[in-house]
Amino acid sequence: MGCTKVIKTLEKDNVFGGPRESRAESVEVNSTKGPRVNMNEQLLINHAVFQMERKPLEVPTIVGDEQMYTRDNQRLSCPHELKRTVAQIYYANRCQIESAVRTALKAQATWSLVAVADRSTIWRYAADIIEADEFRMRMYLMLALGKTSVDAAKDIQRLVTSIRANADYLEHLSQLRFEIQGEVCVFPSLNLRPMDGFVAAISSFESVALSANLALCPVLMGNAVLWNPALEVAPISYLVYQAFQDAGLPKGVLNFLPSNKKLFIDTITDAVHFAGVNCHCSAQDYRYIHKLVSDKMQRYICFPRLVAECTGQNFHFVHSSAKMEAVCSATVEAAFNYAGQYSNSLSRMYVPSSMWTELRELLIEGVKRFTVGDPTRNETKMGPVINRAAYERMQQLMESNKDAELLCGGTCNDNIGYFVEPTVLRIMNPLHPLLSEPLSGPLLPIFVYADDSFSEALNLAAHQSKNALSGSVFATRDEVISHCLNQLRMAASNLYVNERCTGSSSGLTPFGGNRLSGTNDKSGSAYFLMRWSSPLLVEETVDTPSTY
Repeated sequence: MGCTKVIKTLEKDNVFGGPRESRAESVEVNSTKGPRVNMNEQLLINHAVFQMERKPLEVPTIVGDEQMYTRDNQRLSCPHELKRTVAQIYYANRCQIESAVRTALKAQATWSLVAVADRSTIWRYAADIIEADEFRMRMYLMLALGKTSVDAAKDIQRLVTSIRANADYLEHLSQLRFEIQGEVCVFPSLNLRPMDGFVAAISSFESVALSANLALCPVLMGNAVLWNPALEVAPISYLVYQAFQDAGLPKGVLNFLPSNKKLFIDTITDAVHFAGVNCHCSAQDYRYIHKLVSDKMQRYICFPRLVAECTGQNFHFVHSSAKMEAVCSATVEAAFNYAGQYSNSLSRMYVPSSMWTELRELLIEGVKRFTVGDPTRNETKMGPVINRAAYERMQQLMESNKDAELLCGGTCNDNIGYFVEPTVLRIMNPLHPLLSEPLSGPLLPIFVYADDSFSEALNLAAHQSKNALSGSVFATRDEVISHCLNQLRMAASNLYVNERCTGSSSGLTPFGGNRLSGTNDKSGSAYFLMRWSSPLLVEETVDTPSTY
């Protein structure tokens, strides 16, 4: 009886339907794992959804210790249920952004002198606060970003892990020592100063871990920061901001400024003390920042540091020696987790013809098990795309590529929310734009190459796209793996072997892309923290200098 009830829920929530047998089988497996636990969690989620709908979160602009509820009030609705309001976000205007610049410069003078041990203590305490508030934060990720409960939990865990790891990295960096060869009486010391001015952090909607660390890493290194989160990630970013204030971060060190992105960029780059920007954006947005900074370079007191991570056109390259099941499972997860909207989601795939017939059926079956619907439901595997612009872009791609062979999916539905069915296409033309342009959605183009054209296909994967974020090689022969990694080493900045291009879900991996996928500064590492320091080297000598 309980199983029947769950099956009915699935039929209601799966926006695009699907084979009854496959969905019923999936639920029976889940039921044997512990229906009581799932039911309790679902009740908690339902209650939290009701509470948030009754009283949407109000997200203010915050400059120093002043919370501002401006006239520019942006309503944020659930992407899976457009009539439901998640939060009201109050956007900053130019005057408030300029005020935040002055506040940040004043706060940095004292914050930069705070001991490393004290900064690390704040970071670890904030991580504890966030971890304790995990359920509420997970709810805002599900409602505002359309993430499933599993994806939301992973995002928060990555945030907590990175906060603690960065505190450790800073302590190690602070212990760096230098020796001057041949000088026995000279004692050098390294001071990890902040940048000479304020830093701006501009985030996209993709992840709270990414959004928060764009702002938090420069702050940890002694900088004062203006944080501009994207509309969709603003509610969860605000909760992270509150956690750091509760942990003891001084007022004015981190200023919370949701606002129109172009207005924010134009205003910060006007400031004389603009020292750098840490952003996650499109290549087009990054070019715009570069041009502004170049045009205004004469006014700055330093050369601003411009750090960016942009979207990728990420690949799976499959050799005929690869294991079929591993390729299939990794591909489905990499292409359709979070509706293919991660910057490192799978965007293209190259498959040998000898594997294609069998792999094709496995992929279709795997995609059919990807239940699409309300992300707050336990059985949902994929939620909606993030907003109207993303939905219309997917619609346009579906309509303009009808020359490709549609293997599964291809349907869009915005009656309730922005739902796009997981779609797999076979591309006949090796120079097709879908194999070179970033997608950012649940669409996977596949090119099937002849086994005796392995070298040509590998060369195609290496040079076809101007983006170079992540990629994976699937093979079991060591010499093939070595050859592929060598040929593809400039086509991605994070390469994986027999693993999905989104990497392992556990652990903290340094990440970043080259070409048009960013400045490849490897966030999640001590190297990334050093990008937000302007080191001072002090030499002390014990002897009186020689006179001439």
